[in-house]
Amino acid sequence: MRAQRTLPPSAAPIEWRDLAQGLVGLVQPHVTMHRLEAEFRAHFGVKHVWFVSSGKAALTLILRALHRLSGRRQVVVPGYTCFSVPSAVIRAGLSVRLCDINPKTFDYDFVRLAEVADSEVLCVLATHLLGIGVDVPRVAEICHPKGIFVVEDVAQAFGGERGGKFLGSMGHVSFLSFGRGKNITCGSGGAILTNDDRIGEALAQECAQLPAESLAGRLKNWVEVAATQFLINPSRYWFPAGLPFLKLGETKFYTDFPITRMDSVRAGLLRRWKKRLCRSTASRVNHAEHLLRSVPPHVQTITPSGRGHAVYLRLPLLMRSKQEKDALCRRSGEQGLGISPLYPSAVEQIAELSETLSSQHVPQSTMIAERLVTLPTHELMSEADLVRLCAAVNSVQHNQGLTMNCSSEGPGAGRRVDELPRAN
Repeated sequence: MRAQRTLPPSAAPIEWRDLAQGLVGLVQPHVTMHRLEAEFRAHFGVKHVWFVSSGKAALTLILRALHRLSGRRQVVVPGYTCFSVPSAVIRAGLSVRLCDINPKTFDYDFVRLAEVADSEVLCVLATHLLGIGVDVPRVAEICHPKGIFVVEDVAQAFGGERGGKFLGSMGHVSFLSFGRGKNITCGSGGAILTNDDRIGEALAQECAQLPAESLAGRLKNWVEVAATQFLINPSRYWFPAGLPFLKLGETKFYTDFPITRMDSVRAGLLRRWKKRLCRSTASRVNHAEHLLRSVPPHVQTITPSGRGHAVYLRLPLLMRSKQEKDALCRRSGEQGLGISPLYPSAVEQIAELSETLSSQHVPQSTMIAERLVTLPTHELMSEADLVRLCAAVNSVQHNQGLTMNCSSEGPGAGRRVDELPRAN
């Protein structure tokens, strides 16, 4: 453990007045919840909004509701995504079907999606990974003729737009996350949005059965948010980052997560969400633009396709090899730069799913997992931090790991990004 300025990989600061609003929510529960619901309906232009305990809880409820309406059981998810996504699919009692993604845009490989999305598929997740807006209308063009629902995963992209529309307003139904490190936070929480009355009715039946969070759980979350607010500052983050038992940033697959209604304390913590989101989005976009101008040519950037827009929860870069990735992450650890990998593997390689997904190969997603690093973009960064980040990325030696190790790494091994098959 070394006391030095240390950037968290992602951060959603919350001010002390927001913490006070959380306590107001405790004594004015109905007013607080109704106000938040009305604000989200107006912002996204939707009829139906529900607030629940987390983003993965929101997705689980969505899948259960859609299954009520369709009876189909297959859910198409990107080959590289947050482990919470397949965990929600399994929790809903459904089956995961993988589709590979384009390493230049994080959009689906649309040729492959047209093949994967058949008559057995219930829905396709349009996931705006790391705040990079994907082409939801193109997903819909493939899905609609086949009676397949489109679910927008906006867990990492709150505040983003595409073609003048908010991400989260283009699919049949969408969900947000307010977990730690997202665009804005209330500790934990999620939202479900839809304009479809039929889906809304099915969701209302699902949400009506949800238990409420206990008083102890509400207060525990408030205390954790207050502690995070103090420790997430770069001048103090070295301390929690140096405690291995906290397992900060660790990604696990598990299905026993709670599914409850969001409580009024969390809703109170979101009282000033519009101002916080506007500030967060501006910082992330500006910092990402600064960093992108300094990325050396041998490093692959990921940008939205077509009319897409990115709010960059973190800035993703594809190094030429796992060796380069590891070298950059080691340097970051030594200097407290907040550069880190994202998820440790493609979905097909999750141990708990490997048996059922063994025949579903996603080589582009596997390559992304091996080479991806993410740079912080949040509002706690200074100009000096940006300079240090740019210097670290440019310091990676050009002769380090020009190709992948040609062992049993999969179909993408031993080839640069620009040599891999193109995703159309």
